[in-house]
Amino acid sequence: MEQRTFNLEGTDNLDEIREIVSKVVEKVDTNHIYLTIGEEQEPYKYWFIIVTGDYANRFREEKEQFLKVFFSMYPDCVVSYFTPTQIGEQESTGTTFFVNNCTKENLIYTCFEDRGLAPFDEKDLPRVLNSSRTYYEKEIEKVKAFRKGAVPFMDEGNFELAGFMFHQTLEMGYRLAEHFLLGHTHKGHSIREHQNFIGDRSSTFGKIFPQNIEEDLRLLNKLDKSYVKSRYSKDFMIEEEQADLIKGYVDMFILKLEEYMPNELDKCQRRIDGQSQSKIQVPLPQNIDINPNQSPLLNRLRELESKYCGTLEPFQARERYSLKLINGGYQETMLMITNLIKVCMMAIEYPHGASKWLQEPDIVIADTMGHILDLMPYDEMEFLDEVRQLLSETPS
Repeated sequence: MEQRTFNLEGTDNLDEIREIVSKVVEKVDTNHIYLTIGEEQEPYKYWFIIVTGDYANRFREEKEQFLKVFFSMYPDCVVSYFTPTQIGEQESTGTTFFVNNCTKENLIYTCFEDRGLAPFDEKDLPRVLNSSRTYYEKEIEKVKAFRKGAVPFMDEGNFELAGFMFHQTLEMGYRLAEHFLLGHTHKGHSIREHQNFIGDRSSTFGKIFPQNIEEDLRLLNKLDKSYVKSRYSKDFMIEEEQADLIKGYVDMFILKLEEYMPNELDKCQRRIDGQSQSKIQVPLPQNIDINPNQSPLLNRLRELESKYCGTLEPFQARERYSLKLINGGYQETMLMITNLIKVCMMAIEYPHGASKWLQEPDIVIADTMGHILDLMPYDEMEFLDEVRQLLSETPS
């Protein structure tokens, strides 16, 4: 049965698109379908973004396999599919992909009567933008740090470890690009796989290393081998000329990241600016502009809020806040973690039982241990392990 579709005025294959929608909805529990029309330089003509229902794992794999096989029959089309849970998880980490690509303007099918329904709440747009900007700034600094880390190895003539650092730069950079441009990331370490993964939807990032040029293909293979062999094999070599060429590609790649990722943030900002007079409200800045039409009491309360209520900041998850924690550094953080663990141990081993001063000791202790895990500096520990590994493999 043909499904009701809309917003297809800009397409030139109405019958084909309606047929695709009908077959997808027939086989897959579909909430929404969004359609992006590719520009001339893009590798696709139509990009379908499908929001399905939440399935158990065994059913999700079956539906995903159907979508892969089905869309392989349409070479001009690409497809991405997400469940509401997956969208919530990705959005909570900070990405503008869904708010930029799942809009009322490119919604072509919904199972709901209200077309305004979306896989996110529009009032959260400013919060999504803030968390996405924070995520981008954090990740681009990591990318640049690995690029900078290659410099001393290049200076020393250790081009194998320099290649490893370039590989890490590209891997982290591709994950960043995938996060914003695709809404999810490829889990492997191969740069070739990352380039192919994003290449179906982005010509810019799919052609960093042109695979139709033999020399570039050799560089790409050399780069992928550097991830393992530069650390565990003595028969792996990268020549200086090859390292210089890779460095040039890496620098070009970083420039593209710094151009295209902020552009995704700007798209979201433009949506907020264009709708700020409707139901989307931008959070009040720290220096609040007083609205003369509001009551003096409300204006005074807003002043007090901006002055004193800075401990909790809105977090990317809805109705959640992040807590500012000021201390003297990582040593003090670890001391705090140690003390919290000791207090939990005392509560467990208290001779008369913790229930005398805790009504539900098991719940309180478990909750406290959860906060302890949130305090652990996992990223920094991973960084130190990488540094130690690199130092141990570098001749003194």
